[in-house]
Amino acid sequence: MNRLRTALARWGGALLHPRATAASLAPEDGARDGLLFILLFAAGAHLLPIGDAVADFTAMAGLAALPTLLSGFTVLIPWLVTTLAVEAILGPQRAHRAALCLLPMLLVVALARLLAGAGHPLPVPKYSLEIFGAVLAAGLALWVRPAVCMSRETATPAPPGRAAVVVGALVVLLPLVSAGRDAADLAAHWRTLAPVAVGEGVPDFHAEDLDGGDFTTADLRGGARLLVFFTSWCGVCSDEMSKYAAVHRELGDRGFAVIGVNCDREGDQRAIAARYRDDKQLPFRIVLDHGAIARAFRLSVYPHLVLVDAHGQIRWVHQGRAMDSTLRAAIAAVTSPAP
Repeated sequence: MNRLRTALARWGGALLHPRATAASLAPEDGARDGLLFILLFAAGAHLLPIGDAVADFTAMAGLAALPTLLSGFTVLIPWLVTTLAVEAILGPQRAHRAALCLLPMLLVVALARLLAGAGHPLPVPKYSLEIFGAVLAAGLALWVRPAVCMSRETATPAPPGRAAVVVGALVVLLPLVSAGRDAADLAAHWRTLAPVAVGEGVPDFHAEDLDGGDFTTADLRGGARLLVFFTSWCGVCSDEMSKYAAVHRELGDRGFAVIGVNCDREGDQRAIAARYRDDKQLPFRIVLDHGAIARAFRLSVYPHLVLVDAHGQIRWVHQGRAMDSTLRAAIAAVTSPAP
């Protein structure tokens, strides 16, 4: 209990008496503060995007889905960059004090997340709060630097007191409250966070293709089908289209076909998709989705690939770029005759 009270007083003192607290801090005193604070930052401010990435990873499965998982943790980059900047300001022998200087960043972002969850999001651009918090952290490091340059023996200890303990408790409590609310939200909507996963059946839908024909779930039966969800403005989609066209031409004799699903929302979708098909010389069928198919498959990233076997079961799901060898191996697994 004394250790907890000491830690809370240290964290609160870093905000109430930053120079005195930083100057009197021994390396062993804040050895684990950095790890604790980055966990609080991840859970208290960014649990939803991390949860989304984990849900996508579990839905797609396999090593090919690893980039999707890693992308969810890019939200930690501002914290890591700020940590390096603060350590550079304080100097290599004072890195154990850097974590305390990042407390303003933690509190700013966690408080903004709490407000957003309560229905009062701050009208600011993405990452502006992290930038503001980083500026505060750097400013605090510059403020305490003269004090931490003194030897610990000559430093004045941070004044103990109940106020520091209370403030330190708030440092932990605010991110935990935000994390608890977001965790409950993730648990309630977990089944709908990720795209339709491997092993699931294809959801029912009805759409129209570029030539005016009907396209339904039944059109995916009878052979392996690769659904390629794309938009005209997606650069990765444009780069990858020749790959999809090649496998469509080469593997058509095995009952395999690629089906492009255009998901453009602005302008004349039919004209946009027709021009895209002609420019890319795409040999496969193009379906126009006005949003229903994308919602049914729970899409969030383009291109989005869904490989369906002859029985209408999803056998492979992928987001973004796919290595040619990975794509062909997935197709071969559902088109090769059973031994």
